[in-house]
Amino acid sequence: MDPAAIRPAFDHSSILFRGLEALGWGPLLNLGYFRLLELPLLVRGLGPFQQRLARESIALLEARPGKRVLDVGCGHGWTTSEISSATGARVIGLDLLEEHVDLARRRFGDRPGIEFACGDATRILESAGRQVGEASVDRIHCLEAAFQFGPQGRRAFLADAYTVLRPGGRLVLVDFTWRSDDPAEIEECDDDGHVRGAWRFADFEPLARYRATAKACGFVEHRIVDWSVQVTGRFQKIGNVVVRSAQYSLGRALLRLFRPGTAIMSPEDWRLLNAIVAAHDRVRRRSGYTAMVFDKPADGATSARI
Repeated sequence: MDPAAIRPAFDHSSILFRGLEALGWGPLLNLGYFRLLELPLLVRGLGPFQQRLARESIALLEARPGKRVLDVGCGHGWTTSEISSATGARVIGLDLLEEHVDLARRRFGDRPGIEFACGDATRILESAGRQVGEASVDRIHCLEAAFQFGPQGRRAFLADAYTVLRPGGRLVLVDFTWRSDDPAEIEECDDDGHVRGAWRFADFEPLARYRATAKACGFVEHRIVDWSVQVTGRFQKIGNVVVRSAQYSLGRALLRLFRPGTAIMSPEDWRLLNAIVAAHDRVRRRSGYTAMVFDKPADGATSARI
């Protein structure tokens, strides 16, 4: 993967990213997990919901003290730290972008049982071999990162994940998934490239192909959970309400009252965001948000089958 191709999704150059930050984007880089009863917490921004999603994902690991966990796409390190705190495991956070790893080290690198590495998740053994080798970790966590890997990259990630896991290990992969078998259909609902350009990806992996590839690598499917309603569905509804209200001066004034950071957004910014959010809605209707739990058999071979 090319870091330069991914960086614009997170370097504040995107109007979408700036809008999310103005609305309280937290120390994480995921969309968030929204429970209906917790929606009043939106007055505090998106951070509590992003943390909720990370914790829901971490719970699927079922990690224990003394185990070794690889947190792929660790971003600014919050999730890596939370895995360590919640489970007592030793955790390695891996991210493609050096600036993410540097920030994660400054924030959490002094905590015992945590380390960070800059590396490519589609070439784990090559790029992180000093810290991650064959059959060297018990759990792998990948939250909302693999959609940027590309089709071949996702296949390579699954193969490497199987290889670096110890027999009896587990991969928790949470990602956007395409509902049909033809991911090229995204062109129909994102014809202006608003969604793919903002997040720097080509397509979403069909869920059926994710499952088939994991099986071909040697994984046993433990659990598949659909979080589309709690994550993309409610995130989209919140976005729709915000950008539509911001098309009017009164709506912008109310937003500035509750979220002062939105003062940086001009009426033209909000008009552009309205088009971008509408494109996201079209893509959301054709895609899902899925938590996949794959286990490596206790007698599994070290090398993947593909």
